[in-house]
Amino acid sequence: MAESYEVVLQQVAVRDLLGLLGFLEASSRELMGLVSSESFINVGGGDINKALIEEVIAYKGDVCLAGRLYEFLVSPTISLPCVLLRVVKYSEGVDVELSFNEVPFLNADCVMRAMRDYSDDLSNRFEFSQFYGGLEPAVDVNTRYFTGNSFGPLGL
Repeated sequence: MAESYEVVLQQVAVRDLLGLLGFLEASSRELMGLVSSESFINVGGGDINKALIEEVIAYKGDVCLAGRLYEFLVSPTISLPCVLLRVVKYSEGVDVELSFNEVPFLNADCVMRAMRDYSDDLSNRFEFSQFYGGLEPAVDVNTRYFTGNSFGPLGL
């Protein structure tokens, strides 16, 4: 059975959310299948835009947007065939999560090192409280490859 991996960008600044999502989308060939956990949130044509993000932020409850990023370029040499993008808005803020399955011809350690570098680059462009990545669910510190720029138990 293939492993699943996750990278979390925690508590993204609302003012940076649209730019961050645009950057993630630009790192892939295509965003497809954008859906909302709440049926009255209008995902329109399935693209991420200012009106959609404003609607998500204004919503009083918890909401999740999800879509698939195809051919997600993590580094100049590493491209993931499909990455699940989740935008989770909850009472404390907004998290952006990137999940993907193990790719048979790519070394997981190399992919996660590249994801750490990619996330660090994002942290220099956009404001969020922290980033971490590991086996899904990455919230488990015992199965993390990294927390910020520090290696976790699996990233040694």
